[in-house]
Amino acid sequence: MKMLAKFRAYRLGLRLTLVVAFGVIVLGGGALSVVLGYRVTSEAIVAETQRRVETDLRGAWARYQSELDRVRTVVRLTSLIQKTHDVLSGSAFDPDLARSRLEMIRKQQRLDALTLVDPTGRVVMRTRYPYNAGDMAYMDPAIGQALETHASVAGTVVWPQETLRREGQDLAEKAFIEVQPTPMAGPSPKEAETSGMMLEAVEPVRDENDRLIGYVYGAVLLNRNYDLVDSIRETVFRSEVYEGRPVGTATLFLGDVRIATNVVTEGGNRAVGTRLSKAVRDSVLENGRSFYDRAFVVNDWYVTAYDPIRSPDGQVVGILYVGLLEKKFLTYRNLLTQGFLVLSAVCTGLVLLFSMVFAAWLYRPIRRLTRAAGEMASGRDVRVPAEASRFRELHTLGVVFNQMAEAVAARTKELQAANAALKETNEELSRINRNYMEMLGFVSHEMKSPLASSIFAVASMREGYFGPLRPDQMETLASVERNLEHLNEMILRYLTLSRIEQGDLQFRPRRIGFRKAVAEPSMEQVSSQAEAAGMKVRCEVPEDLTLDADPDLLRTVFDNLLSNAVKYGRPGTEVVISCGRRPDGWHSFRVTNVGQIPEDQLGRLFQKFTRLDTEETTRKRGTGLGLYITKKLVELHGGTIHAESGGGLVTFVVALPQAMPWRDITGPGQT
Repeated sequence: MKMLAKFRAYRLGLRLTLVVAFGVIVLGGGALSVVLGYRVTSEAIVAETQRRVETDLRGAWARYQSELDRVRTVVRLTSLIQKTHDVLSGSAFDPDLARSRLEMIRKQQRLDALTLVDPTGRVVMRTRYPYNAGDMAYMDPAIGQALETHASVAGTVVWPQETLRREGQDLAEKAFIEVQPTPMAGPSPKEAETSGMMLEAVEPVRDENDRLIGYVYGAVLLNRNYDLVDSIRETVFRSEVYEGRPVGTATLFLGDVRIATNVVTEGGNRAVGTRLSKAVRDSVLENGRSFYDRAFVVNDWYVTAYDPIRSPDGQVVGILYVGLLEKKFLTYRNLLTQGFLVLSAVCTGLVLLFSMVFAAWLYRPIRRLTRAAGEMASGRDVRVPAEASRFRELHTLGVVFNQMAEAVAARTKELQAANAALKETNEELSRINRNYMEMLGFVSHEMKSPLASSIFAVASMREGYFGPLRPDQMETLASVERNLEHLNEMILRYLTLSRIEQGDLQFRPRRIGFRKAVAEPSMEQVSSQAEAAGMKVRCEVPEDLTLDADPDLLRTVFDNLLSNAVKYGRPGTEVVISCGRRPDGWHSFRVTNVGQIPEDQLGRLFQKFTRLDTEETTRKRGTGLGLYITKKLVELHGGTIHAESGGGLVTFVVALPQAMPWRDITGPGQT
């Protein structure tokens, strides 16, 4: 609150306000333009980079397909040479010579496998040491389709480790890749990749009578095939380098493991054996969808494109990836942003300088009015010359200022006269109220003793101390006694009201037992009244409940509540005193009787000299002070009181604290 008061007390000068306003507008506009420019630039660069990567991926596929076409061509030519026909037809004069010739073709054409099989798929000749033969060829999707359709088939397949060993002694060793832990990759139990991903082509071989005599299949192992990924990079990215690192990279994946790549680790080695990030794996391998977005690749962020590699039967067996190092394009974006910031800063400075000059020029005529207003605020009756100004509004302001000064002077005189009259009226009202309360207390006190004597005399007559009385006399005395009791109640309440209004009510709180000190005496007080109405008063408050209170004043509270409950409750019913504990530790006392209070009159219950406008209350007399005094006594204890009505019941709820640490508790004992 103090900080808020200081802020409100502080006022900016008009000139400074104008400069600040211009500055906020200019800086805000500049900041907004920078943010928008940054965003638009970023989106444009990212979009253009992503389009470039997608185009580069098409180039990578072209290079990948050209390698597969090369394998297909070699296999097709091999199927046409005479040595192949001789071996498959069993007419080879020298099989070893034929194998040597075919092995030379395999090596010259950079194939990792070149094998002849008969029409059933049984291997007739392999061209890689140890030249295994006689076994059934591994029925991968390419060979399986070729044997089924007797047609050429080419595509990407995966050979298990056992097949690699049969094809060549060192082929399984060449394909073996140890899996490396990779940031952002999904969990996997695989410790090593032992299978090989192959570019394979299968070609049927027919004799001169167009009779199928077997098949030739050839394959290139893609595991550690760095020539292929490097040629993709050379073709697509032209070996561009940024901060010593290749801008473009290409990778072949078998599953989620990199088997050939030019992405390098922090140590400068190819990241073979590292794994695909989980987000890309879920999109490409699990769902068979392409992934075009930025992605974390081994140890840095790239703008990437991933396409699934499918086998001839449509299964996803691997991934072809190309990516551009994101850092290069971020640097380019940052340079553009910095240039934009410099330009914005220069423009902002020029506008701020102009605003300062303009504010000083505008402020000069206003300063004259400000000085005149200060003199008027100090109490002097001043006027300013309403001279012409460059601005129509300032000229009008001078005229209005003079009119205001005249109105203020006249209003000041009127207020001074009104304040003097109001002060005199307040003093007179205070004196009248003080005299009224003193008179009320004096009259009530003076009437108390003779009234008590009258009550005693009437009671004595009814008891027969002055001789027997006739029934009509007894009835008359009973009426007199009721009127005297009502008058006594009025006097007691007027005395209490007088003490409350004058602040003379003595409050002596101490630790008391509620039931013994308050509830039971109050119940005894209304017992005869309840008996006459055929009602019962029951207390459900525990015997051991204690609190800090003035027993006499608190008893007055419950005397009033119980008396009202019996007076206005339904005859023959029950009045109940109960108590509960609120979450804050306060006691919540409840006095409940059968009855009804209109909802619109609940708010008037505790007003001074107020009685409810109901059929029940109009038949019975009252001062209209009981609940007002009750409320004041409850508040004196630091508590609250309210009424509830519903379901045919009326409940008065008195909430009191268990202890009053701010009070001077004079008696530690418990009554």
